[in-house]
Amino acid sequence: MLALLLAAAATAPPPARFIHVDTKHHVVDVTLVASYDGANDGYNFDGYSRELLWTVPLGWRVDVSCQNKGQERHSCAVVANASASRPAFAGAETSSPFIGLESGSSQSFHFRATKAGVFRFADLVPGHEQARMYDVLQIARGAKPSVRDLTAP
Repeated sequence: MLALLLAAAATAPPPARFIHVDTKHHVVDVTLVASYDGANDGYNFDGYSRELLWTVPLGWRVDVSCQNKGQERHSCAVVANASASRPAFAGAETSSPFIGLESGSSQSFHFRATKAGVFRFADLVPGHEQARMYDVLQIARGAKPSVRDLTAP
């Protein structure tokens, strides 16, 4: 019984909890909670470490709320790939993304999804993205806004 309770406590919340879609105004609200829990030693967004796939239709606005629940500094940014150090879209990062937000703080940013392709929501504090602190972001023409766990059956 104790093992079952511990396994349930370690389960990440449903990804749908972190997205809100306004189809009338073509807006996707994304919540990224850095160090949501102890998964991947706290290097996670929303309890997931490189396991979420966010999909946004081309041309839509994306509003991102970045919250830091961890003890370390964390940031949020949209980048083109693992070696990118600049945002893939104008304004698509928290301020000072290489320094990060202090524990318990939050910051929002928004951008227009003007380029189709595969990107990342990443923590740009040195070493954090390499520790698998990122999610995949797909922007596609005609896509339906969504978020899903890539490891779910």
